[in-house]
Amino acid sequence: MDSFVDYSDTSEHLYLQVANHLKKRIKNKDFGEDGRIPNYVHLSQDYNVSMSTIKKAMQLLNDENVISSRVGKGTFANPEFMLTDDKSKLKVEGQLGLLIRDIEGPYFSGVYRGLADEADKHNKKLLLTVSRDIHQQEESLLTLMMENKTEGLLITTRRKSLYGISIYNQIYEEKIPTVLIHDVYGSKFPIIDVDNYLGGRLVAEHLVKLKLKNFAVFVGENGSRGEDMRLRGFHEGLKDGGVDIKKQCLTYRLSFTTEAAAFEEGYKIGKSIAFKELGIQGVFLSNDLIAMGFQKGVLERGYKIPEDLAVIGFDNIDRVSEAWVPLTTIESPRQEIGESALNLLLDLINKKRFNDSKNTFLKPKLVIRDSA
Repeated sequence: MDSFVDYSDTSEHLYLQVANHLKKRIKNKDFGEDGRIPNYVHLSQDYNVSMSTIKKAMQLLNDENVISSRVGKGTFANPEFMLTDDKSKLKVEGQLGLLIRDIEGPYFSGVYRGLADEADKHNKKLLLTVSRDIHQQEESLLTLMMENKTEGLLITTRRKSLYGISIYNQIYEEKIPTVLIHDVYGSKFPIIDVDNYLGGRLVAEHLVKLKLKNFAVFVGENGSRGEDMRLRGFHEGLKDGGVDIKKQCLTYRLSFTTEAAAFEEGYKIGKSIAFKELGIQGVFLSNDLIAMGFQKGVLERGYKIPEDLAVIGFDNIDRVSEAWVPLTTIESPRQEIGESALNLLLDLINKKRFNDSKNTFLKPKLVIRDSA
């Protein structure tokens, strides 16, 4: 039997390749009308992979309700997942797939409100899935949405780049209208996001106007395009204000998995860095939750905001006006991002296009409060 696994493709785990191929075989009724799946040993031999890889693939299919086990009889494909007639190949009119990273987080919940409100206006249903920032789950959910034959896809992702990732290549090859609601490198799809570069510049210009001399900036990990652009805008804004970046600005790159972890990360920063000894007077944290956690940390140490440290965040989430010191921040138009993304996707669908729109970056604005 031919190999079903591309061992040279490092962008997708082997168990995901196996799971996706098994789905195709199930839909094509390769396992007969009853859909009885061969045992793990047989599958391991078929795919030339380890038993643990097969177990992970089968667990994924079970979690997605593609297969189920019958005591004493074996494992079977669920009938509703198997192809029945040509109608199953048709797109579901009025249904749009939405993959969102964290529906409970303050940033993406704001984007979702814009998407949902606009979808209601156009009598469209959002097929919502949440990846929880797990790459493997993201791939599995995207595959599921594609199989549900939605008219188009709306996607947020924590990936640094889409280049070379098989699931995104498959969406592109199948010409599924798709809009990204998050700026990433190497995207073949149109992007709707805030102008992160301009946001970073606005922060720098404001801190320079306050006649501060030394700065610190905390942004997400290197290679995340949105974070890279915020940092670039901030650095260039400082330079244009006469600041020597090498001598007067400390730059920190952070790595955190979820919005919920951002607050704790900011708190640790606020509790640990010797700001007075370093002469730092102005701090830019590229996420409001980090900035709020940071505030808590430095205030507990006896620092005063903004007298000792001017603090600026990014996003203007709902709760920042209720922070210990109301937070100066950059407003990211989350609801407008959602509305614009929904309308762009509908435009692609109506014009039977899937990849001929330019990226759109909405203008941010500085919201001045007590922290700076």
